[in-house]
Amino acid sequence: MEWGLFIPITYTTSFALSSKAVDATFAYQLIAVLNAGSSVGRWAPGYVADRLGRFNCMIGALLLCFVTTLALWLPATLMAPVGEYSENGGAVKGLTVAFALVFGIASGSNISLVPVCVGQLCAMEEYGRYYGTCYTIVSFGTLTGIPIAGSLLQAAGDRYWGVAIFTIATYALAVASFVCARVLKVGWGLDKKF
Repeated sequence: MEWGLFIPITYTTSFALSSKAVDATFAYQLIAVLNAGSSVGRWAPGYVADRLGRFNCMIGALLLCFVTTLALWLPATLMAPVGEYSENGGAVKGLTVAFALVFGIASGSNISLVPVCVGQLCAMEEYGRYYGTCYTIVSFGTLTGIPIAGSLLQAAGDRYWGVAIFTIATYALAVASFVCARVLKVGWGLDKKF
């Protein structure tokens, strides 16, 4: 999940600059749009999680990150101009702005819901050990995600489609992991609040 989280945060601005669909000022403002969405995405899922279940909410948020990257960022990366001019500039700009906002909202829970999800997997006295183990593993994704994305960007000739596909794949893996953890704890029933 951390691979998928930090890559768009890092590369949205550079993608917007390289696409030439927006000017430099607006490209840097996209990170503010993403963070504004993320501020909503950090508190709203907590409210929803209390009613629907923490894992259920996290799975929904991860699915939204997956779909947003697949439906908005990947098409923008494929339509981005290779040369100086492209008639797709308006579409690339619209997709990129929509991606920044919706991904920001969806990804906010990637930070805020993990501690409570970890807490549901263990007894209170084991929480520190579980939480420490979780974030020790997360640190490897955090440290390696950006260099992996940079290598993919270089391998694709400075086109961002490889970065978007890697993000999509990591969110698919994150959804599968959270679904597996949920199923192991409460079974397949969708009606269970967990």
